[in-house]
Amino acid sequence: MLYDVIVIGTGIAGLRAALEAKKAGVSVAVLSKSNPFRSNSAVASGGINAALGNAEEDSPQAHAADTLKGGGGINGKKALHRLCTDGPDCIMELDNMGVPFDKDEHGNIAQRAFGGAGHKRTCHIADKTGAAIVQTLLAQCRSEHIEIIPNTQFLNIVTEKGRVAGITALKRSDSSVTAFACKALILAGGGFAGIYRGHTTNPQEASGDTLAAALRAGMRLRDMEFVQFHPTTLAKTGSLITEAARGEGGYLLNAQGERFVDELATRDVLSRAILAEIKAHGKVYLDLRHLDPELVDKKLPSVKKNALMAAGLDVHTELVPIQPGAHYTGGGILTYPDTSTDIKGIYACGENAANRVHGANRLGGNSLLEGVVFGRLAGKNAAAFALKQEFLPLDYQYVDREMRAIRFILDGENLFNINAMRKSLGDTLFLNVGIVRDKEGLIKALDYVHYLYNKSIGLHCVNKELSMNVELSAIIEFKNALLVAEALILSAQKRKESRGVHFRSDYPEADPKIGNDSIETTLKGSHYLKVDFAATGQPFFTRLLKQFNPH
Repeated sequence: MLYDVIVIGTGIAGLRAALEAKKAGVSVAVLSKSNPFRSNSAVASGGINAALGNAEEDSPQAHAADTLKGGGGINGKKALHRLCTDGPDCIMELDNMGVPFDKDEHGNIAQRAFGGAGHKRTCHIADKTGAAIVQTLLAQCRSEHIEIIPNTQFLNIVTEKGRVAGITALKRSDSSVTAFACKALILAGGGFAGIYRGHTTNPQEASGDTLAAALRAGMRLRDMEFVQFHPTTLAKTGSLITEAARGEGGYLLNAQGERFVDELATRDVLSRAILAEIKAHGKVYLDLRHLDPELVDKKLPSVKKNALMAAGLDVHTELVPIQPGAHYTGGGILTYPDTSTDIKGIYACGENAANRVHGANRLGGNSLLEGVVFGRLAGKNAAAFALKQEFLPLDYQYVDREMRAIRFILDGENLFNINAMRKSLGDTLFLNVGIVRDKEGLIKALDYVHYLYNKSIGLHCVNKELSMNVELSAIIEFKNALLVAEALILSAQKRKESRGVHFRSDYPEADPKIGNDSIETTLKGSHYLKVDFAATGQPFFTRLLKQFNPH
């Protein structure tokens, strides 16, 4: 199968990229590992930022200043400039596509407060913003006759003469391996927080498949240590409670019933404060009891429903026990300002890309905007590249090699429980590479990942059926997760300072000498990675503000 542009992922970044590429007149296909609607974008509920100034005076400069402050001062200048200046136009494009944003009494898009923001700039659709945007983009893709290929698991990148030639993928319908030829490839497969299984808002499918494939193709990862924990997940189930609950006036209470932190502080500050309270006194709660019931029903219906269905709690009368959970990954595939990568013809956008737009910590509402802004840019540039190229030959020995690896997993006798191994990896990462880290814990985590590497050779399918074999997909994901986990740990070891979401108790202060450098990760050999500091040349806080306001 041949396509001018192939997109991996059906989140907001991938769908927006596909639409933009299609506008250029190229053939486009979008691959989805499972159901096209199953993405982190679809469960991002609170909102999407843009300096529209509908609720109060605002500007792209103010948006940039808030994002830079929240990001520890190491945000990429060009990426941040594009995010904040293109944001309003991208929101209006979504509005014109039919995204049903909540409107104020004047018919303008309504905006709410979010953590770390100095102005109300978060646009929303109640508390189901991501799902509503994904639904609209999917409908647009279908109307533009973009081919969406579900239940197709991306495996690896195929290159020829230093340029992308195509990909290999697993057809989950029959467990066969197929090759897709393309002139340009857009990686928009989301983040890797799912490797913290049991301690994450992400599905287990969020295992960093695109990042692992990028490493195997010789590409660089960057800033893998910046894993953001969402402060509020249901303590019983780990499911997400949107930041909108605090943006609309919800309180955080400790076990004594006292407020102990500014509810609209940045997520790194809140997560550490909540973790400290839990360790000291056992529990922390979200309190919505003082809010007008009509406001909760109108603006936080999913929060109310989730608390009732998952924990049997009535948010109008009861406290909701919460805890932090791994939520967003700021590192990923090293990406240049135009979304290009180390390999010609490959572009990356959304959460699996590392353009440093968020720096060391992401503000709530900026991730969906990142997906829209950089998805649009990736689609435009990938299509322009594809129009100038011819298809390269695709060596089908890659397919044969992949098929032999799949048969090995299917045919062998299983020695270990894949679910137990995924859970033990998640527990180890949460304990040692979580909200607070130190040298000893990182060493333990790395040793355990290497132990799991050695054991993973014994993972085989108990169920030998070829159609929709969940075990097979899980084993592939787990092997990718181990590679990504090693990159995460090595990067966390290398950054001997605390900045944003990366907090080391043995290096509790930010170090200006290394803070602005990025940590790059490459595959050195089988299961062993190499990490290096690389000077980014990005300006610090005051210099970046001058970029936005030279006077």
